[in-house]
Amino acid sequence: MLTDPKVFPKLRGILARYMELRYYKVAEVEAEMVQVTEHHRYEPSQLKWKPARRGTKWGDSGVTAWFRGDITLPPECDKRKVLIRASTGGESLFLVDGCANGVFDGNHPVVCLTTKASPGATYHLAFEAYAGHTFPGTQPFDNGPTITKNSCVFDGIDVVLERREVTEFCTELLILLQLAHTLPENSLRRGKIQAALAKVFAAVEAIPDPDSESWQPGLRAARRTMGPLLKLRNSPTTPTTGIIAASHIDTAWLWPVAETWRKCARTFSSALNLMEQYPEMIWLQPAPCHAEVMRQEYPELFERMKAAVKSGRWEPNGAMWVEPDANMPSGEAFVRQVLVAQRWTRQHFGYTGDTLWLPDVFGYSAALPQILRLGRVEFFCTTKMAWNDTTRHPYETFRWKGIDGSTVLTNLNVHNSWPDPQRLIEQWNWIQHKDVDDRALLAYGHGDGGGGPMAEMLEVAGKLADLEGCPRARHTTLSDFMKGIRDEYERIPEWSGELYLELHRGTLTSIAGIKKGNRTAEIALREAEFLSVLSRLHGGEYPSERLLDAWKLLLLNQFHDILPGSSIAQVNDEAIEDFARVRAMANDAVDSALRGLAGPEGQDALVVANSLSWPRTGEIALRGVPEGLAPLLDGAVHQTVEDVSGDSLLLLGNLTLQPLATTVVPLSVAPTALAPSSPFRVTRNGVETPFAKVRLNARGEITSLVDRATGREVIGREGGNVLLLGEDIPAAWDNWDIDADQAAKMEAVATLVRREVVAEGPLQLRLRSTYSLTDSSTITQDMVFHSTSPRIDFETRVDWHGKRKLLKAAFDLEVLADSARHEIQYGHVERPTHRNLPQDRARFEVCAHKWTDLSENGFGVALLNDCKYGIAVHGSWVGLSLIKSGVHPDDRGDEGVHLFTYSLLPHAGGFTVPSVVRPAYELNVPVSWTLAAQGASAAEAPVTLRSDTAIIETLKWAEDGEAFIVRLYDAGKTGSKVRLEFGLPLKSVTETNILEEDVEPVRLSGGSAQSVEVYLRPFEIKTLRCEL
Repeated sequence: MLTDPKVFPKLRGILARYMELRYYKVAEVEAEMVQVTEHHRYEPSQLKWKPARRGTKWGDSGVTAWFRGDITLPPECDKRKVLIRASTGGESLFLVDGCANGVFDGNHPVVCLTTKASPGATYHLAFEAYAGHTFPGTQPFDNGPTITKNSCVFDGIDVVLERREVTEFCTELLILLQLAHTLPENSLRRGKIQAALAKVFAAVEAIPDPDSESWQPGLRAARRTMGPLLKLRNSPTTPTTGIIAASHIDTAWLWPVAETWRKCARTFSSALNLMEQYPEMIWLQPAPCHAEVMRQEYPELFERMKAAVKSGRWEPNGAMWVEPDANMPSGEAFVRQVLVAQRWTRQHFGYTGDTLWLPDVFGYSAALPQILRLGRVEFFCTTKMAWNDTTRHPYETFRWKGIDGSTVLTNLNVHNSWPDPQRLIEQWNWIQHKDVDDRALLAYGHGDGGGGPMAEMLEVAGKLADLEGCPRARHTTLSDFMKGIRDEYERIPEWSGELYLELHRGTLTSIAGIKKGNRTAEIALREAEFLSVLSRLHGGEYPSERLLDAWKLLLLNQFHDILPGSSIAQVNDEAIEDFARVRAMANDAVDSALRGLAGPEGQDALVVANSLSWPRTGEIALRGVPEGLAPLLDGAVHQTVEDVSGDSLLLLGNLTLQPLATTVVPLSVAPTALAPSSPFRVTRNGVETPFAKVRLNARGEITSLVDRATGREVIGREGGNVLLLGEDIPAAWDNWDIDADQAAKMEAVATLVRREVVAEGPLQLRLRSTYSLTDSSTITQDMVFHSTSPRIDFETRVDWHGKRKLLKAAFDLEVLADSARHEIQYGHVERPTHRNLPQDRARFEVCAHKWTDLSENGFGVALLNDCKYGIAVHGSWVGLSLIKSGVHPDDRGDEGVHLFTYSLLPHAGGFTVPSVVRPAYELNVPVSWTLAAQGASAAEAPVTLRSDTAIIETLKWAEDGEAFIVRLYDAGKTGSKVRLEFGLPLKSVTETNILEEDVEPVRLSGGSAQSVEVYLRPFEIKTLRCEL
């Protein structure tokens, strides 16, 4: 008789019924409850509790309910595994006698209380249950969950025992059903399984009565039928899949950071509970930040985590403090992610991570391989490249080569999964090059919101070590899996350059306040460390702990759903506040250091700091200097202007700020001479400057820009500084995505309301334009021309009131370039400007940091910015994304006032570090200053760099010992020998990795004027420890 195909859906229904039969109640807990809106790490006994009965309704958005009760185990529990089945109505942390012991949620309805019970034993049980909160959802056309008052229902707490035979039956039936579905149709193995399943269907009661034993004979007969099929083994050539328990826990996303810490406690305690029951289980916990909060707030849980690490079953391997966005953080922020993580993990776990685990991040910078190798990280794992919307990444295992030539062994794996036949087979089938790559890695357990694995997953995995028709499932650590690939495979292919995710391109722009907060906080910390080193070398203090706290707060907020702006409103607001806190902490360090360096207070001099590694000349802008003060230096020029935000700026010209040092500028109360005349000429439809002739149309756009030095036209027929606005509703993932067809929606809709000259002097001309963008949104923009630079700044204030719109500033450039250079961390990448191939067309929106440049051999144009990351380049057309106002999962559409600057920089001679990279730094790095009394002295540079292509990115105090750290890199892709001259006597100079571990000594030459020479490969990062 042929097998009726309807048998299989029926068996799936039968499986669901028998899953409900696995446990039976032996006692009920009498519970009481209390509702709170604040977080309590432990049971709030001091509050007023009330009885909780089945059917009790509770909750509201943001509300937590605590439930508790005592239980004495009855005689039938003797020497049995005893479990608790609870239905609190919310995602719950389970505590036993005050200790975290598991999670109750939709995936975890039952938690083990003890594996070997003693009758009469008593336990105090507590449950911290979260009702959830309302948010708009994630998809453009959807609404998210709505949590209302009393929308949660408590349905009791039971003590239950397991019907072990039923659990075995369910596991076996699940495995065979999946094999019958997944194996090839012409497979003999599949046919045999289908025939056996037909017999199983005939034997079992479809709807068993839990109060009867009539179903038991049929279940035992079914197991006898299935048993022989589950004993068949694979051939020697069957592939192996490494499996590891894990839970991807978003540090914030559709919930705030504070809720994540509770998710960590639930998930980690659940993992430890399961590890006691299943000794084969190995757990991966990648983010030290999460473990640090457990150490601080759940110390008993943390001690159990430490014990599991020591036993080798808890792998704290991830190599970064959080799982950050991998496009927008600065190079130094990536370094600190690794440095802070590795130091913390070594200190508390005695472990050094060797694998960067970033499963759910929206593309990966080509700077990462070098940074990882410098942090003793040799492997990289992700899943996200499988999400591409246009092309498929060609490899699952490959050597990823970064911009400097460094490589890390990389594996594309699966996470948030099950270790069951269907997933194991699907993952094996997904591998494209089985001649090279016959291993896969699967991380099982529920994730994003935590939870981790279920007992059912481990039951299934326990039967798949060697089962015919299914890849072998082998429990492994992440490190061992990657080492196995490294040691056994020689023909692994290479991928060079960035791992561009063909999806989620809008995350480079969403929530502009977060992007600006990130950039300005990174730069503030850079300034704070430089000045604190300078202060320390002159007898002051270096605030190590305070700066570390600031770095940790910055690193936390570079998490891959915070920095991208893909989280709920509360997360976005808290992130913007945190970035402000980082800036405040950094500014405190700057003020303290400058005050110590400057000496007595007064108004006789300005002490001005230059944290860049080259002299700052031309125009120096100082914000907040008291009115009426002017420089006394011979030949110095000054001008006072009001910027677009209403702040006063003192501009200084004919002045040189020495690199990595302070400069003293004597002041007078009033100008000593008349200011020189303006070098600018304003006409009815344009401006003439020392560098360019500019024409503007009636809409305020640039129609022509002729470079005086070369006589060539810079702007193409589509114009420059064209403000484009268009509806932006992607097919999915609202705040994440910009779709390719969105470009068809973009229009130049800005209407020029008025234009006026608001400042003209020896250093600057400011042409202020006011635009009406929509009925409710306006733009005020200063077009700033300089007498000392061809750079034209577009200093912009947007009063934004609109949703589901994308705003861009576009420039059509008269430059012929097949590729554009885009700054990334510690270097740049070149991307095609054409769209010949599918992968080229997919890169219609890409990431750039401070600049993008289009250059010919003898001329080029760069577009600089002070806080933007998303940009489009097509041919000679460049469009910088300014605001993306999606409404999911934050429905406010980026409402409010936005302040930012972007700049157009024509340059002769093609791309060089002095012509593009340095001006971009100068736009982004403000000059720090303080007032001082007469007689103030300058602080000399501790180190001076002699190079036109290298940049000192970081000057900080060493993590250990009496030394300062100099981190420099080749910014021009040139490769050269560079010289560093020191302004103070040193005992030694040693090259280190980014963990500040010695690599090799560097020969220190000279007597009183000591120096070193080092060779930098193209884009190489070097870290030098300078011992005092």
